[in-house]
Amino acid sequence: MRIYIQTQGFELTPAIEAHVQKQLKRNFAAMEDQIMAVDVFLGDINGPRGGEDKKALVSVQLASRLAVRLETVHADLYAAVSRVARRAKHTVKRTMRRHNRIRKAEIRQLRHFQGELQAG
Repeated sequence: MRIYIQTQGFELTPAIEAHVQKQLKRNFAAMEDQIMAVDVFLGDINGPRGGEDKKALVSVQLASRLAVRLETVHADLYAAVSRVARRAKHTVKRTMRRHNRIRKAEIRQLRHFQGELQAG
């Protein structure tokens, strides 16, 4: 799993990078082999004025060629990263379950169709 971090409006410090890496690895540990890449975009919307303006956007590219993209805004950048990583984990799991269910249904349909061809 490749993790790429980009910032806008501030410098990427080693502490921020370590926090992002830790949160993503913790939340995606069980499905790391299903994930090709995670792109993280961090930004300060209002600049130095303060307020709920720290944005964390995560884009997850799955091995099944599906993509999941989530965004969170919070006053604290670390909280925004933690929240978006947790939400991304649940969304990726749901997306993978849905994809597997559809794939299994397609295989069942194909087997049924092949059975009809052989019988007919």
